[in-house]
Formats: sequence, structure tokens, C-alpha cells
Amino acid sequence: MLMRCYFMATKDKPNNRNLRALFSVICLFIISLGLIVYFSTQSTGNTQVNEATTVKQTQTTEVQKRVTVKETETEKTTAQEKSTTAADEKTTAVTEAATMQQGDTNTPYKSFYKYPCEEKIISGYTEELVKNDTMGDYRSHTAIDFACAKGGKVSAVNDGLVIAVEKDNLLGKVIKIDHGGKLVASYCGLDTVNVSEGDYVTIGQTLGTLGTVPFELNSDSHLHFETTVDGKSVNPLDVMGKSE
Repeated sequence: MLMRCYFMATKDKPNNRNLRALFSVICLFIISLGLIVYFSTQSTGNTQVNEATTVKQTQTTEVQKRVTVKETETEKTTAQEKSTTAADEKTTAVTEAATMQQGDTNTPYKSFYKYPCEEKIISGYTEELVKNDTMGDYRSHTAIDFACAKGGKVSAVNDGLVIAVEKDNLLGKVIKIDHGGKLVASYCGLDTVNVSEGDYVTIGQTLGTLGTVPFELNSDSHLHFETTVDGKSVNPLDVMGKSE
């Protein structure tokens, strides 16, 4: 009987080994499945990170595009500024060209000048303060008042370019003429005007007729005649080579 039991126990040993092997295979399978699930999860996480990185790169591209637009606008502004500068230079060139060219016949202090109306002078040039009967004050009289009847003709003292025709509260209607050599003459107190700004005139040409000079109404009828050289007041008689 004992021998039979021993024999059966010995016979069951291979079955036990098979069971252990089976359990080992099952464990390995479970471990492998766990590893597969783990790495699959890690792979999904990496994909999300990569996608986030791609979005960031797209945003960077958009920022670069905005910078490019700004630079384009800056280039347009610079081009407009250059265009404006060029236009200003062109305007300046035209302004400089529109001046009376000095010649042998209209050189200040040397050329021959005609009187703008009669030769009689009722008030001379002075930089000192003198009494003004109309205004009731003292002021300098940087002009020559040539006697002339109201409605009488006023003529150009030399060739020139009309640079302004305007009305002044004190001087009345005024014609300003560039006579060359930086000499500008103002014919003040006119009634009618025959020329316009931009006209070229010749010596002795009629500019208009005489009216009144508002701030010298108490004086006899006259043409108030002022001259400047390079913007500074000068005695018209000295420029014209005339004397009182």
C-alpha cells in the first residue's frame, strides 16, 4: 500500500511542473500587457506635447507676419516722406526761379530808374521819429512820398516781376515788385491796379492809378513809395540815383 502511494505521488510531479510553467506564462503575459498599456499612454502624452509645440510655432509665424506688415507700413511711410521732401525741393526750386534776374539795366544804385509819377517830393525818407498828422503820433518815415493827383498814373520805376498785389489797412492797395538785385519796391495807396502777381513789367509801364494812403490822409495827395534791398529799408532816391 505504501509503495502504491509513493508511486502516485511521484507520478503527479510533472503535472505540478506544468502548472507552474502555465502560471509563469500567464504572469509574463500580464506583465507584457501592462508594459504595452504603459508605453501606449506615454506615446499619447508625447503626441499632445508635440501638438502644443506646433501651435506655439504657428503663433510665432503669425507674430513674424505682423512684424512684416509693420515693416511694410514703415517702408511706405518712408517712401511718402521722401516723395514729400522731393516735392518741397521742387517747390523751392520753382520759387527761387520766380525772381527778377538782375541785369545791366536794373542794378540797384547803378541803373537808370524812372520816377513812378511826378518828380515833386512832399515828404522825404527818414529813420528818425517824425510827427504823423493823421495818426497823431511819432514814427519813422522809411519811404518817399511823391506828389501825384488822385487818379493819376503810377508807373514802374524799372523792369521787374510783380510778387504781390495786396490791401493794407495803413497803406491801402499795394503793388510789390521785385526789380532785381534783391531790390523790392512797394507802390502804396493805389486806387486801380492793372497788373497781377506773377506779371513781368517793363520800365515806365502803367501799374494802375493813385488812390489814397489811409495813414497819411491829412497830407497832400501822393504816392507812398518804399524800397528794400535784401529785406532792409533803403532810401528810394539813393537806389534810383535821384535827389530831392
